[in-house]
Amino acid sequence: MAAADAIEAVVLRTLRYGEADLIAHVHARGEGKRGVIAKGARKPRSRLGARLEPFLVVQLQLIATRSDLATVRNVEIIDAHEHLRSSWQAQQVGAAALDLVAKLAADGEPNDAMHHLLRSFLGHLDAAAADAPTIEARGTALLAAFELKLLHAIGLTPQLGSCVRCGNAVGIVAYSAADGGVVCSTCRIADDAFLAAATHGAAVELLRDSLADIAARDLTDRADAPTLRALRTDIVAGTARAHAGVSVRRPL
Repeated sequence: MAAADAIEAVVLRTLRYGEADLIAHVHARGEGKRGVIAKGARKPRSRLGARLEPFLVVQLQLIATRSDLATVRNVEIIDAHEHLRSSWQAQQVGAAALDLVAKLAADGEPNDAMHHLLRSFLGHLDAAAADAPTIEARGTALLAAFELKLLHAIGLTPQLGSCVRCGNAVGIVAYSAADGGVVCSTCRIADDAFLAAATHGAAVELLRDSLADIAARDLTDRADAPTLRALRTDIVAGTARAHAGVSVRRPL
């Protein structure tokens, strides 16, 4: 990376470092996940700290160093997601998404599909947060869809169309995290998780449809909370744990 390079990135998390510095983990377009350090960002007069917070989409001007952490020279906010950051419920949903990206993204490996997916999710979650009475239902549906699409972006797409063991498309009754797909009644074994028809149907729908379509959907057309909870637990969390060795955070 050349000195004073500029990148667009989503801030995933920040860590205090030393007396006044701040380390930020970001997911950058064209670069993937990386760490940067903002020296003096926690000093009262610094303008950097307030511009390096989770959920912000920023343009970073960086100076290359001998370490893995480039130094932040300047930060400009591209998208502040103010509704999201002012809603406790939306923050819990968004934090689960940022946490999973931080765990699944490989350091220094560009994945623009993941980057654009994350930015789209944060944008739709921010818009949903503007309507406080419905943020919980809308946010949970968006999160489940985001997580399924994130698995797809890293090559761990759950097989949902037919039994992962025999190819049978009927009689689906379970999900195998180890095999990464749905299982029919003939092939089911004790270790497979029961999969209700509603959960299976919701997973197919959320993986197939765009985040924009899901965000715009009427609340009466959405999967209910128990269905989404089962989807995230058995399909998303099970697959992430079995094939990437990571846990999936649950919104409070």
